[in-house]
Amino acid sequence: MAKTQTLSFPIRLPDAMQEEALRLLDASRTAINGILQALWPDLDAFATERSGPAWKQVERHLLTRSGHGSRQERCEMEQAGRTLRAQATRNQVFLAILPLLTEGLIRPADGKRPAKKDYRAISEQVRALRADLDDPDAFIAMTNVLEQACNVYLQTGTFPATYEQMQRVPVQEVAQLTFAGDDGMTLGQTYRMRLIWEHCCDLASRHEHTHAGLWLKLRTPDASGTWAWGEWSQQIALPEAVFAYLAEAAVTQAPTLREITSADGSRVAVLDVILEVPAVFVSPLEQERRVLGWDWGVRSLITVSVLEMSEGDEPSRQVSRPVFLDSGGLDGRQARLRREIDRLKACKERYALLLKHARQANQEQHIPLPGHFADWQAKIAACERRIQTCWKKYERRNRELAHLASNLLILLALLSDCRLICGENLSTLKSQGRGRGVRGRFRNWRNNTTVRGELWRVLRYKCHLLGMRARQVEPRGTTHTCPRCHQPAKTYASSAPADRNKAIDWGAWLCCSNPACGWNGARDYAASLNIAWLGLAFLTTYHQTKRYVSYRMTDGASSVKPALYSRVGATLLLPSQRFTPRSSEGKHIYYAGWSFSLALRTSRPKTMMAVLSTSSFRKHLLKSA
Repeated sequence: MAKTQTLSFPIRLPDAMQEEALRLLDASRTAINGILQALWPDLDAFATERSGPAWKQVERHLLTRSGHGSRQERCEMEQAGRTLRAQATRNQVFLAILPLLTEGLIRPADGKRPAKKDYRAISEQVRALRADLDDPDAFIAMTNVLEQACNVYLQTGTFPATYEQMQRVPVQEVAQLTFAGDDGMTLGQTYRMRLIWEHCCDLASRHEHTHAGLWLKLRTPDASGTWAWGEWSQQIALPEAVFAYLAEAAVTQAPTLREITSADGSRVAVLDVILEVPAVFVSPLEQERRVLGWDWGVRSLITVSVLEMSEGDEPSRQVSRPVFLDSGGLDGRQARLRREIDRLKACKERYALLLKHARQANQEQHIPLPGHFADWQAKIAACERRIQTCWKKYERRNRELAHLASNLLILLALLSDCRLICGENLSTLKSQGRGRGVRGRFRNWRNNTTVRGELWRVLRYKCHLLGMRARQVEPRGTTHTCPRCHQPAKTYASSAPADRNKAIDWGAWLCCSNPACGWNGARDYAASLNIAWLGLAFLTTYHQTKRYVSYRMTDGASSVKPALYSRVGATLLLPSQRFTPRSSEGKHIYYAGWSFSLALRTSRPKTMMAVLSTSSFRKHLLKSA
């Protein structure tokens, strides 16, 4: 059976359908929240059986219905059942970490500093169970649930004994409704959808073009609560990516209707068109001989190196020069945005304190509320809207950055004739403390947010579509180990002799402590080599034993000889077509669309980096893959 990948394309509904779609979402949200409230005591029943649609499992336990119609109720039960199944999984994780809940996970209050979670103790406790866990996502879930239990302790003074004491009922705050419980887009009783794709030719100009359109009709309640079918929508334009997938015989799945709420409170209904597209054939692992290793850097966003297996007892060799994606310009913008969020939070707390004191004086001493009371409330609301806007901008940049970084990794892998990408899984690590200075605080923010979620999710599905492999490796020790002799190494602020007197954990320059080796270089470069070596060890073991074995830096040394920055003779497999290089903007080669924000750094000629940075070249290479 051919492998497939499910992709979702959000489509904004026409203005004529917005009102009825939002009424449908409001009615569905009330029904879904009622189901969640009613079945929350029976959460354990959803942890055992997972086969079949979720609405069938909900139907066996639900006593009352919403009265919205058979298929509409099925869709509501399906949406609620998916939530209950996910929460049941977290409940099982809570039962697994319940013996770990002790006061040793909490740092006691010290003077003016309040009590807080001990992240190191939490990591050590969960890591002790690592031997029984082969799934890194399960390890992440354990860490998150354990931190949530510690938050309950900090609020109440006691650890929760049951999952229900820690987690309140997960009711919907933003409405969402899946149509998976209906009978399809042609015979459905809650929605009808026509998706037409055709290849046309204009006889006058003889120009061929692809035409695709979507028409939608919904069964919704009116203002009085009476359910009825609406009118067919006007033609809804679809993205060009949908054309290509439909041409490849993609299968349409049940769509999802949801709302998007902006900072000013306005709501927009969006339909997620879901396609099941065929994935590219993945070549057998026996044919792979190269591994691309990448490290989430301290001074750069990502650092990339490629290693190749050698025949016999010869050491593995490096076949690429290191490539650094410098995000200094964007990091500065993100750091300023975070400082703006902190300033707005402080302003909001200051006015909230004034409101609190004014209310106390009014209740206890019967002092009239000050004349500025309404202004204080308005300023709090304005700060909250501004904070939400800043957070959305911050998260949007992170999502775009994750797509860009994943595209660059795939691009370099294809140019190096490599189909195995290995990277560190920083989801299991958490940067401790606030960091030293503004840069240190932002480094911790970046490591604890972007890496933990978006980058690996985007990289996985893109590799799946292109027939490549993305593998996570244990990051511990990769940044403080010499890539040549695999002995512990220290990091320093820079390569200058004056900075070699004191080692620092987040230093940018790594120096091997072994006198017989003496290797030194960029810390991120060394980490990318070590990560590629871990992937190469996995690949070598599979070639010899046909078994999947994961390695760590503590599992033993191997012979990997890193090359100097400027003396590697590896050739990138550039296409023969001519592409116009990007014009130089200053002394750096900036990525297309990210001027003065993201730059590529390597020892290769500047003209070659200018070609790699062009958007037309990236599109051509990814399309030809």
